[in-house]
Amino acid sequence: MTTLAGRGAVVTGGGQGIGKAVARALADAGAAVVVAARTEARVEAVAAELVAAGHRAWGARCDVSDPQSVAELARAATAWLGHVDVLINSAGVGHSAPVHRIALEDWNRVLAVNATGTFLCTRTFLPAMLERGWGRVVNVASIAGLGGGAYIAAYSASKHAVVGLTRCVAAEVAGTGVTANAVCPGYVDTEMTSQSLDRIVVKTGLSREEALAAALRAVGQRELIPPERVADVVRSLCDEQAGGTNGEAIVIDGGDSRRTFELINPEPLGRPRGWTHGILTPAGGRVLFVAGQTAADASGRVAAAELVPQWERALENVLAVVRAAGGSPEHIGRMTVYVTDRETYLASLKPLGDVHRKLMGRHYPAMALVEVRALVDPQALVEIEATAVLP
Repeated sequence: MTTLAGRGAVVTGGGQGIGKAVARALADAGAAVVVAARTEARVEAVAAELVAAGHRAWGARCDVSDPQSVAELARAATAWLGHVDVLINSAGVGHSAPVHRIALEDWNRVLAVNATGTFLCTRTFLPAMLERGWGRVVNVASIAGLGGGAYIAAYSASKHAVVGLTRCVAAEVAGTGVTANAVCPGYVDTEMTSQSLDRIVVKTGLSREEALAAALRAVGQRELIPPERVADVVRSLCDEQAGGTNGEAIVIDGGDSRRTFELINPEPLGRPRGWTHGILTPAGGRVLFVAGQTAADASGRVAAAELVPQWERALENVLAVVRAAGGSPEHIGRMTVYVTDRETYLASLKPLGDVHRKLMGRHYPAMALVEVRALVDPQALVEIEATAVLP
């Protein structure tokens, strides 16, 4: 995949965990990457790995809570990259303690890195993106930034600030070619999570396995989320095709809450040929009907094009609606595809499948194909409507 070829990216917190996985994902997508963090040896090691894999990458020491350090990072990144098109604010620290035992020093430290650091980097790199008319800012927040929990007041407050900042920046850059979004993962398989488990073990006397089970149970997860999964979502938000996604806080929780529905496949009907025979929505789920989407651009017009590029744009428009409602591609349970030429559609299954996998991954909803004489827009060859079940 080379969707970011020619783009320059800065990833803070890139020496380990999510930041390291994101740096690798962006480099694999074709971007030149500056990996930044407080520990110089770590970012140099990550950059060396990327260079050894044939990518362009540099390591830079940066304390995101220090305005001078951020300014120095910006100068170095601009010198290496020429221009910074993508900013990933992944630098962060964790903390846990009852509210009445949080030292002011710890409160200030967590807010300084997680919230102020995100602000300082965004404030520094955003103007040049606006001047060029293209940019992607993705902030790594947390599900703790959308809710609360015992003993995480400082961390949760800092991540709430990140989500709020993201939405404000998004409102300011709307329509400029620049976007700002956040990802909100649950417990990820990183060094930070390992340290959190160490604290739980010390404070409670639980075994490490019991501590992990308790932590996951508290947020409705079955297992730790691989950092690569978070990185894949971040990368998708940086694509050229992601220009319509702005101001979103995308939850990545890796647990039961992600699938808020039950698949119904009665044995007498045999194995379903689509995704499933039925979807049952329990309490807490929301059904989203996505009205038919064509390959229309922001002006509402459909440009003359062949079926495959029209299919890609129409599917992107469907996903834009789903994401705006808080969902992801895997929440789509059914799609109905209307085409003006069934034979052309069937003859194009391979390239259509390539587009589907690029946008939907390995998730294949149940699909129905309907041939029509014409669509409302005379240039439209395809229209896609969908039904999704969202958390």
